[in-house]
Amino acid sequence: MNLYLKNIAGGLILIIGLILFFSSLINKNINIALVSLTSSLLLWVIFGLYFDTFDVQIFSLVISSAGFLLAISVFFLYGVEEVAHPIGAIVFHSGGIAGSLGIGLFSLFPLLIMHQINSQSVPPKPNFINNSKVSQQESKLESDDWEIATEEELQSDEFEVG
Repeated sequence: MNLYLKNIAGGLILIIGLILFFSSLINKNINIALVSLTSSLLLWVIFGLYFDTFDVQIFSLVISSAGFLLAISVFFLYGVEEVAHPIGAIVFHSGGIAGSLGIGLFSLFPLLIMHQINSQSVPPKPNFINNSKVSQQESKLESDDWEIATEEELQSDEFEVG
């Protein structure tokens, strides 16, 4: 199987998992949605490792995206409730909001780790100072080719007192 077909098959696994996830969420069954999301992610990782198409950066992006989807789902299933008495009233539940914020926080970790790894691997910016002139000046100062200036030379303003 060539690389293009392997990537399409891996993406198809993720798309099928997302379809199952959203269809379970429509039925308000978070347990089946979580099982379908997790199993599709595991199957995608195993597929990528078996066919040697696994990429850590894509993995961190997919894991973070799945976590954010789960956080949004938990927020709307358990954090927000529409009540009937005042028409159109919405009640917020602190337990559901806290759970969704916690899931969202943990979903940030793969992205932050990849950002930290990428920022450390970037080579330092080039120094625009001409290093050859600096090294020549330092070598002149450190050389033994000098003599003590006399009082007349110091008063003539041709030299700087350092």
